[in-house]
Amino acid sequence: MIRQNMHIHSNYSWDSKMDIDTIAQILVKNNISYGALTDHVELSRESLPDVITKLKARNIDIDRINQQYQGKLTLLKAVEISEPHWYPDQVQKLSQEVELDFIMGSIHSIQKKAESRREREVATHQYYQEILEMIKTDQIDVVGHLDYINRYYKKDYSLYQQVTDVLNAIKEHHMVIEINTSAERRSHLNVFPSLDKICRYKLSQNEIIIGTDAHTPNQLIDNLEQAELITKELGLKPVIYQKRKRINL
Repeated sequence: MIRQNMHIHSNYSWDSKMDIDTIAQILVKNNISYGALTDHVELSRESLPDVITKLKARNIDIDRINQQYQGKLTLLKAVEISEPHWYPDQVQKLSQEVELDFIMGSIHSIQKKAESRREREVATHQYYQEILEMIKTDQIDVVGHLDYINRYYKKDYSLYQQVTDVLNAIKEHHMVIEINTSAERRSHLNVFPSLDKICRYKLSQNEIIIGTDAHTPNQLIDNLEQAELITKELGLKPVIYQKRKRINL
């Protein structure tokens, strides 16, 4: 299997201090052929002009790395946008102004401290509803860390039909899911989404990306082998993106 890590946050993200040179060195050392810098776009906390400026500067750094490690590593230009469906005009302008290989959409606005069963059921329902609305805007390529709400809850409160609706929408809108390995360090799960949801996803399509959601150097290969094993055992196909087009490896 050609190794990839398609979810990495560099120092162009507000919550990471990893420079791109360090990222490249570690990926090459671990025979990872494709990496994607999915730096955060948080339009609730940063202005669109500032986002565009920082990403253009980052992309120059990526071009330099790709030239330096040609034949060994390809870094992709990506973003992880929180709640992109809340900001459709800004997301559209961003995609027009900045060269991007793919856009990952994620839901981070979650009721983290719901205590009663009922509160958690309501919060989980709202989480999946937000994912469905995000997919329907047709502005993203990848649904990031599905099941992320289970980072905060020790039990899965999702409804079967609601998850089915989300998985069907992902297929209908020609998107893929990410197998996100950060679940091992953040929750009781091995990966996001949970294995049973990955199996349900596999019933309708088999293309995925793998990412560790790295913010620090030690997270760049965190649980990556586990995700690769799941991918192999289930017959899933890792893909990459180039200029918003899906490419089979």
